[in-house]
Amino acid sequence: MNIKLSIPESFYQGEERSGYYVSPEMKKVWAVQLDLIAEFARVCEKHNLKWWIDYGTLLGAVRHKGFIPWDDDVDILMMRSDFEKLCELADNNFQHPYHLRTPYNDYELPMEFAKLHNEDTTMLDGYDALFMMKQGRKFSYSQGIYIDIFPLYGVPDDDEEFLRIFKRLKSYKKKANLCYKLIYNYYPAYTKWKRPFKAMLHYLAKVFGIHSDYRKYFNEFMETLNMYDTPDSKRVAEFWPISQQDFLENLVLPRAYFDETVYLQFEMLSLPTSSCYEELLERSYGNWHEFKISAPHGKFYDADRSYKYYIEHGLPYEIVV
Repeated sequence: MNIKLSIPESFYQGEERSGYYVSPEMKKVWAVQLDLIAEFARVCEKHNLKWWIDYGTLLGAVRHKGFIPWDDDVDILMMRSDFEKLCELADNNFQHPYHLRTPYNDYELPMEFAKLHNEDTTMLDGYDALFMMKQGRKFSYSQGIYIDIFPLYGVPDDDEEFLRIFKRLKSYKKKANLCYKLIYNYYPAYTKWKRPFKAMLHYLAKVFGIHSDYRKYFNEFMETLNMYDTPDSKRVAEFWPISQQDFLENLVLPRAYFDETVYLQFEMLSLPTSSCYEELLERSYGNWHEFKISAPHGKFYDADRSYKYYIEHGLPYEIVV
C-alpha cells in the first residue's frame, strides 16, 4: 500500500469487534483511510483550517474509539469558508497518491462536497460504479479509497425562508441527477424489465436536447447554495442528505455547536469534533447507543492496486453485478 502513516502490523489482522468480524481486507481499507485523514489534517494544520468529524466517524469515535466495525466510511465537516480555501489549495498541497475531488475540478461527476482519494487504490462505492466498470465505461473521476469532506453553509434563521430555499435546491438536485443518469452517464438498467423503459427515456432526452441540462441544473444548485450562504447566521447545514424528510429538525445545526472543539480517540489518531458531539449524534441517529448493523458503502476494494488498472483490464470475473 502506498501510504505515509506508520501503522502497526498487528492492526492488519482480522478480529471480532462488538460481535462483528472485521476482515484483514477491511483493515487495509481502514489503514488507507486513516492515512488520508492524517494527510488531510496535515494540510489543514499548515493553513489553519478548522474541521470536525461527524456522522459514522463520530459515532465510531464515541462508541468504539475507532471505526464502526461494519463501516468503511469517514465523514468530515468544515465551515464553507475553510472548505473553499481547501479547494483552492488542493492542487499545490496534495501530491500523488492523494487527490482532492472538489466541485471545481471534477468535470464528469461534480458534487457539492469533496472527496480525498488515494489514487493507488480502488473502492467502488455503489452499484453504478460497479456496473459501469463491468460495461467497459472509462470514466475519468477517481474511484480510489476516499474520505468525505462536507461544507457547512450558513442558512437563513427564518424557517419558512429556509424551507423555500431547500425545496428549490432539492428540485435542482433531482433534475441534475435525472439528466446525468439519462444522458451524460447513460448505461442500460441492471434489471432487464427496466431496460426498454430507460432506453426510451434516454432516446427522448436526446431528441428533445436536454443533454446539457445536467450541468445547468448542478450550476444552479451551487449558485443557490452560494447565494444564501450567510456567514453571520445562527444556523448552518450541509446539503448532501438532500432527500431527508426531517432535514430542518435534525440536520440544520446551531452554529454555536462548533464554537468549541474537543478531541476524541479514533484508532491510533486523535481527531477533532464539536464539544456538542452527543447532540450531533442524537440528531443524526436518535438512540445512537443501540447497535444497528448496516452494509458497508464499498462493493469492491483493492488497497494495493489503482482503480485505473481495473478500468483498463476489467474487474475479476468472480465479481457479479
